[in-house]
Amino acid sequence: MTKLNYTFKTLIRGKGSNVIKTISLTLGLAISVILFARIAFELSYDSHYQEVDRLHVIESIYHINGEKTEPHFIIFGAVPGGIVENLTDGVESATVVRTMGADQPFYYEEFRLQPHIIVSDTLYFQTMGIHVLSGDPRELANPDVLFVSREFARNTFGDESPVGKTLSLNKEISMTVKGVYEDIPENSTLRHDVVISLGSLIKYNWGRISWDRGDMYRGYVRLRPGVDPEQVNKRMNVIAHQHYPFEPESGIAVEYQLTPIKSVYTNNKEVRQMNLLLFMLGFSLLFVAAMNYVLISISSLYKRAKAVGVHKCSGATGGDIFLMFLQETGILLGVSVALAFALLFTFRESIEDLIGVSMYGLFNWDTSWLPVCVMLLLFLFAGVIPGKIFSAIPVTQVFRRYTETKSGWKRPLLFVEFAGVAFIFGLMCMIMLQYQQIMNKDLGYKPDPIATAYHQFSDAETGRSLLKRLPMVEDVGVTMISPLWGYAGDGVVNESGVRIFTVQWNIIDYNYLPVIGIELAEGRNVRSEEEILVNEEFVRAMGWTDGAIGKQVHSERRMFGTIVGVMKDFSFHGAYAPMQPVLFNADDTYQGQYTVRLKEPFDDNLRALNREMKEMFPQNDIVFRSLRKELDERYGSVRRFRDSVIIASLSIFLIALMGLFGYINEEIRRRSKEIAIRKVNGAEAKDILTLLSSNIFWTAFISVSLGAVAAYFIGQKWLEQFADKIHHTVWMYIGVIFVLNMIIHLGVMFKSWNIANENPVDSIKDE
Repeated sequence: MTKLNYTFKTLIRGKGSNVIKTISLTLGLAISVILFARIAFELSYDSHYQEVDRLHVIESIYHINGEKTEPHFIIFGAVPGGIVENLTDGVESATVVRTMGADQPFYYEEFRLQPHIIVSDTLYFQTMGIHVLSGDPRELANPDVLFVSREFARNTFGDESPVGKTLSLNKEISMTVKGVYEDIPENSTLRHDVVISLGSLIKYNWGRISWDRGDMYRGYVRLRPGVDPEQVNKRMNVIAHQHYPFEPESGIAVEYQLTPIKSVYTNNKEVRQMNLLLFMLGFSLLFVAAMNYVLISISSLYKRAKAVGVHKCSGATGGDIFLMFLQETGILLGVSVALAFALLFTFRESIEDLIGVSMYGLFNWDTSWLPVCVMLLLFLFAGVIPGKIFSAIPVTQVFRRYTETKSGWKRPLLFVEFAGVAFIFGLMCMIMLQYQQIMNKDLGYKPDPIATAYHQFSDAETGRSLLKRLPMVEDVGVTMISPLWGYAGDGVVNESGVRIFTVQWNIIDYNYLPVIGIELAEGRNVRSEEEILVNEEFVRAMGWTDGAIGKQVHSERRMFGTIVGVMKDFSFHGAYAPMQPVLFNADDTYQGQYTVRLKEPFDDNLRALNREMKEMFPQNDIVFRSLRKELDERYGSVRRFRDSVIIASLSIFLIALMGLFGYINEEIRRRSKEIAIRKVNGAEAKDILTLLSSNIFWTAFISVSLGAVAAYFIGQKWLEQFADKIHHTVWMYIGVIFVLNMIIHLGVMFKSWNIANENPVDSIKDE
């Protein structure tokens, strides 16, 4: 208790430096705790299922012209059922899942709901290991049936029982709630609020359940205890190939394999790269904050040496001194942790938008272990180093004034701080430029001022005419799928009928191209259903050098049509995917996504358009959305990562400045007599400024350069995930080195200006 009492008194006496320490630790902890908690959140993906080690995802691997594609999780609908029927000795259960788009709303009375929706079968909950709170999952065999999550039920129906309640899908299909299941957490690759019965999919012909058509499903398998997945893989493919023969020489074949569900997300290349960068950011920020704490603590060595000597004269051992400094660090760290979490919950909404995860999802029993470990390591690092140095002070310091003539131990601390600043600033500049590249690049089409909505009018011509008559609408076109999300895949065959590549295939009406703004490199737009358009990449993939106009294109099952125009390459499926061959079929009777070009002002006219739709079709759900807004949402993860790096950069910069100013203040105090003597002997202010800044020049230049080089190599790895990325980044990093060195030296000049212009008599008199 006596040691603790002394610790509190010491903290009160040194309130100036302790405030700086607390601010430094609070900034470092607030940001780094978020980053490390996000990493733990990512690593815990799909770990919430019961006996999760027995749960596997079915992956499909295609063989196209002798080459394997990367495994992906889209399969034919009949595969899971065939597995569970034929492999009962190794497979406990299996389920098929179809996800539904976010533009499929439910209505309860007059309330519009937009839950995450999947379609699945009677074995879904058993296979996934999700607890059913009420209802019989066998109801999922019947049409017009659904199960809802507990949170969705509470938010929609309040305290009333949801079982037996009716929801309307798109104001068109009435479905009855037959049960409630446990909530799916945020860190799930298959998050949903509503499960629609597979019977509904069959009734309304939303998809086909077959072995060789309609690969739009996911499959999940729960193995029996102790079963080796490799044995199931071999037998699973024997069954699958009975329905879809494995004949790679024919141009295309498919095989399947099981992958543990826990590794689906964490093994993703982009996720691993993101986690690595988050770790580097968090570690750099935390390490700089800790080094800054150590630097400020050790800078008080000359002030506290005599007090330590007095304690040792009174019988205190080195261990007692060490313990007192650990207590001091623990108290300051505790205050900093409290302030950090106060900041987090004060700005909760902004932080949740920044990281894309709720605070509850970020800080729970499954994810809190990593931030706790981080705080423990910070305590040990920040407490042990100063404690060991102070506990080694000899007892003789009580009899003489302590002077520190060497400052070499301080420069490594500054070196690390400057390198950390350069590393994070380099990443920040690279990420900001890449984000600007993505958002401002020429897409090959014009997302402004475009709005889209899916709907089935009585017929396509009626829909187009109705929309064109509205005063806010300039033009209308129809397509099957938006370019933001990619198109359906189909095989293109050569003259011998051998599949040569997969084309991204879409259906459009005759007016879609001018509405969306896709330009033609040659030829003309489509005018009949026998005519098709292809992009420039399609022509390159076919190897045509004599032009594409007039040529016919075939798949394995049909003729696509005759090429009448070649579109300039345009972006689709996002910045992550490389350019692929595209083919547009024409169908002026097709109804899918209505694409309208609105007059200015866009936002006002979009609201007016949706009001008109609600008044004209009160029994239907027709909501147009901005294509530009959807594009921004498409790259929300990149934006959030950019914002995280900016905040981390500003925090580490402030921490480093505090350390730099503390170092300069200590240098001025230590060398004040030397500076005064130099001025008495004729040195001018500029000579004193040069003297003080020269001590930091090489430390800053080398450390900032090394930090920028590290940022360059890490940044290049992060850029690999993008098909369209920035180039010539070396000059950007050289600029970072130059700017940071300038800021550091301007800071030195600012802090040294007074001593450089001070009357030397005052300094000598103080000595």
